[in-house]
Amino acid sequence: MKKRLPPFIVILLLCCGICGTGLSGGDSRPNILLIMVDDMGYSDMGFMGSEIETPHLDRLASDGILFTNFTNCSKCETTRTTMMSGRYHVEVTKQADNVITIPEVLNTVGYQSLMVGKWHIFNTPWERGFERYMGFLEGATNHFTGLGSSGKFSYYEDGKPWDIPEDFYTTDTFTDYGIRYIRERDKEKPFFMYLAYNAPHYPLQAPREDVMKYMGKYSDGWEALRERRFAGMKRRGIIPQDTVLSAPEPDVRPWEALSKAEQADMELRMATYAGMIDRVDQQVGRLIATLKKEGIFDNTLILFLSDNGGCPFDRTEPETLEQGFKPWDGRSYYCYTHEWANACNTPFRKYKQNQNEGGISTPLLAHWPKGITVPGTFNGQRGHLVDFHATFRELAGAEYPETFKGNKIGPARGISLVPAFSGKQRKEHPYLYQNFNNKYTALVKGEWKLVDEQYLYNLEKDRTESNDLKEVYPEKFRAMLAEWKQLDAELNLKSKNSNN
Repeated sequence: MKKRLPPFIVILLLCCGICGTGLSGGDSRPNILLIMVDDMGYSDMGFMGSEIETPHLDRLASDGILFTNFTNCSKCETTRTTMMSGRYHVEVTKQADNVITIPEVLNTVGYQSLMVGKWHIFNTPWERGFERYMGFLEGATNHFTGLGSSGKFSYYEDGKPWDIPEDFYTTDTFTDYGIRYIRERDKEKPFFMYLAYNAPHYPLQAPREDVMKYMGKYSDGWEALRERRFAGMKRRGIIPQDTVLSAPEPDVRPWEALSKAEQADMELRMATYAGMIDRVDQQVGRLIATLKKEGIFDNTLILFLSDNGGCPFDRTEPETLEQGFKPWDGRSYYCYTHEWANACNTPFRKYKQNQNEGGISTPLLAHWPKGITVPGTFNGQRGHLVDFHATFRELAGAEYPETFKGNKIGPARGISLVPAFSGKQRKEHPYLYQNFNNKYTALVKGEWKLVDEQYLYNLEKDRTESNDLKEVYPEKFRAMLAEWKQLDAELNLKSKNSNN
């Protein structure tokens, strides 16, 4: 077993130049701010070719690295479990006693760990390494009232129930607490903050001014939106010029087939969704201003991504439509439809929960002035959520233990993103395993991808999964299928996953 260096030696080495310069107290390691949004599609940000205004995030993207081929686990809980543990979610036991979380491992080398927002995985944040926490534990919440998907309230602050104030709106309130925790931090230590916004997860709700800003932008429907975004992505060089836009899913209705009333309803829903994303960007602007005021912006690694692709589940409550509740009213409960999700996931196929690219692909934005030496670049190498654990350990000088709290810890699966920060090629994953509910699955090996044990795609030539090649390359299909079955048998504890 590799001998572990004492923490003070690790810090001394880091101060000599491993990670850059300049935090208070002589500790030069970077702060880490991980921002995750909920149910946002691949093409929804301004820097991805979208009409949604995200100027603060656009600036971070232009001054940092945009990872265009980054993937998640296509679902809220599975993504968060994988990310927090650095292991595939199917490997994690029910009580998660075979993992060490990101904050737990960072705490061993002197980081302070702070969290705000949605948890929705094993145990609680304060039991798994976070020193400060404010947010909710469930999979969904009313953005204005705080009522959870269970019909109860699951908001806590530092382990104690938290009462919903009158002026509550999740995105704003979570940012308020993020700013507060940054200001109240121990300034002699670097920090890890996980800010998990629940926007734009349903119910679709936003302040009136944010919704009205986008009314009129979606009156020509989802087909037109998809074409505009596709063209915008090509202009920006996000996708190759020879990329073929995937065909709309078979159950996508032509916009013209809807009545005027239906079109108006659909437009309101999409405008609300856009307003929610706009609001996130506004709040990110506040966070950036705080980091600058505190003098720590340049040595803070900011990562921004979504937990899965656009959501196809229309769970709009009948009372909302019958009573005409507006999306800025806490009594409302809107969702958008799979047609809008299809457009939000441009140029890919499928949605949240599916292991096709539309379900698992997210742009990953990385910004760190003192650590990224190739700002303003795109990185197209395949990456995955399991890589965060490895990345943060490398930056902090933390080793991965064999045991934690008396329990044996399973192997970490990630590969650090740190080489990419200086434009270097990272080591390739030997495989990437995808599974939701033992129903939607995928295996990625190099340029090849097996989906649902039925389809074979060449991602290098066809990332939009428009051409199934299992009949063209039957031997490759059989080899991928055999490897999938072997890996699934080795990794999968057959644990039940949430449907949230």
